[in-house]
This record gives sequence, structure tokens and C-alpha cells, in this order.
Amino acid sequence: MAIVHLQANHATFTDGVRQLEVDGATVGAVIDELAKRFDGLGPLLREGSSVAINGELQPKGTIYAAVTGDAEVHFLAPISGG
Repeated sequence: MAIVHLQANHATFTDGVRQLEVDGATVGAVIDELAKRFDGLGPLLREGSSVAINGELQPKGTIYAAVTGDAEVHFLAPISGG
């Protein structure tokens, strides 16, 4: 299972949990599993987050990127400012 790391804004959906193990062969499958576990989290991850797999930032909107069983997956909150 991959180790998934969430940001503080994601943790509002997970009762404060920011790191957990998730099974999924792709980013989309990981998001689907998280959406099953935590109501409301799926749309936020799909539409408002970037993702890095093993330290490598993925292109925005990537759902087909492979996630190996021992991967570190970080969902990153969008950063705004001027």
C-alpha cells in the first residue's frame, strides 16, 4: 500500500488524519479509495490539489499516473497569492 500524505485543508475531511496507507494502482484509484473513506474529500483532491509521487510533481489533473505499492503520495493544496 502507498503512504498518502494530506495537507491541513484535506484533514478537515479526515478528522485530522494527515498520513495513511491507501491501496490503488493509479492516482485516480487512490483518490477513489480516499473518497470512499472520507465524504467530500474526493472532489477536493480531483479538482483542487496537485500530487507528487515519490517526490516527483505530476502534471495537473493526472489521474492515470502509476502508484506502486511502496510509493509516497503527497496531495498538495493550491497556493495562491500575488
